[in-house]
Amino acid sequence: MRCVHLNRVGDQCRDQALEGRQLCAFHSRILEDDDPEGQMEATSGRREGTSRFPMIYRLAALILLLLILLDTFGSIRSWLDW
Repeated sequence: MRCVHLNRVGDQCRDQALEGRQLCAFHSRILEDDDPEGQMEATSGRREGTSRFPMIYRLAALILLLLILLDTFGSIRSWLDW
């Protein structure tokens, strides 16, 4: 049986599908996330952080947000004469 993957034009992949699967080895690895090392990390609980931003950037953004909110609250207080 041929691999069932279709490209953007609609042409079917020419490789043979793996036994018991519908995709060839190349497309199976890409589309079905057939990564045994990743599965072992997921089951053991030792997975690296998935965040794109390091903790220091998130902390700096939080501090900046708090400063902006504090300044806004001060402006509103002075505007309302509290």
